[in-house]
Amino acid sequence: MSNKILLKIIIFSFSFLLISCNNNSSYLISGNAFGTIYHVQIESDKRVDTSKVKFNISNIIYNIDVIASNYSESSEISRFNNLNSTNFIFISYHLFELLKKANQVSDITDGYFDITVGDQKIKKGFYINPIEYVKGKDRGFNYKDIILSEERRSVKKKMKNINIDLSGIAKGYAVDLITNYLISIGINNFIINIGGEIKAHTDNEEYIKISIDDPSKKNQSVEDIFLNKKAIATSGTYQDHVEYKGNKISHIVNPKNLKNVSDLSRLVAVIHDSCATADAIATGFIAMEANDIVNFANEKGIALMFLREINGVVEKRYSKKFIKYLSEKD
Repeated sequence: MSNKILLKIIIFSFSFLLISCNNNSSYLISGNAFGTIYHVQIESDKRVDTSKVKFNISNIIYNIDVIASNYSESSEISRFNNLNSTNFIFISYHLFELLKKANQVSDITDGYFDITVGDQKIKKGFYINPIEYVKGKDRGFNYKDIILSEERRSVKKKMKNINIDLSGIAKGYAVDLITNYLISIGINNFIINIGGEIKAHTDNEEYIKISIDDPSKKNQSVEDIFLNKKAIATSGTYQDHVEYKGNKISHIVNPKNLKNVSDLSRLVAVIHDSCATADAIATGFIAMEANDIVNFANEKGIALMFLREINGVVEKRYSKKFIKYLSEKD
């Protein structure tokens, strides 16, 4: 059995505990990102200029926030949402890539990941943006009504009132960009964690142990998984919820019936090469009927874990592809 890098991450409390036995130096960079906290833990046998690395990581996060934030009326996506036009408009490279990847995941999830449900979140009090939303069942649109032109790097919406929400993919996309940046400067042993969207990377066959915090808080963690050069992203209905018409509802919208998921004990974790893809898949799958989630993941060959609390007991279910990440590899 090879030596393992034992790096423990509590996904939801965003704390790192290093128990490494090698001779590398460890560096921890942290800050604010997208309304949450990020941590980047680096191990290197060479000196790392943490001030420079943090500056560049902060720039990556800032640039994606300026592009994808639904909380800022001046962001690129908010300006697009406010357009009273259905014509193609030229957009930035990263917004185009976000929209393209989002549409790909929408196809994978049979439309359960849908970036056009932003109007439903606004309607129910999740954003402060005063944009008008389309009421009732006559909305008549979904993600397929966002049209991309690869040749012109442009986008248009078929209906003026379409409101795009990228919160289900933006953090994962930023993790992927930071991954590419660290590798480009010769840093190959690291963990990136932005609000529970994580990429674990080493330049050898060692694996990183990740402990998933228990959302019920009854235990310190509910599962340990082992990753290398993989991302894990989580979506939880308990993380962001409001009271709407006397009931607590989560931020997760089922695009099929436009209802917010009211079960506030759900957690979905997805493992994938791309953190953006894992992020979006987790957001889409958690919107499904509970009994369909793992079965659909098996049909699509997706590594997924589904948790929920039933009568005070946490129920855990895994797709077939997820199980191999539950043990250390020889």
